[in-house]
Amino acid sequence: MIMVKHDEWVPFSWHCSNCGNIVTGYKNAQGDIKVECKRCHVVMVRKMKGRRHDTIDLYAPKEQERFAY
Repeated sequence: MIMVKHDEWVPFSWHCSNCGNIVTGYKNAQGDIKVECKRCHVVMVRKMKGRRHDTIDLYAPKEQERFAY
């Protein structure tokens, strides 16, 4: 008998922290969600730390860098 694992692909949507565009991504095996904004091309990695705690890391495109004050 072969066991087939059925993964449920649940979309997660939020606003891009850089431009406000709505982005949608799916969880990987570790529970992280990686998505690229179609408008500004910022890459976001959302990690679920707990029931009420998420972190979102933002990565600028290669041709851009953070503005230093």
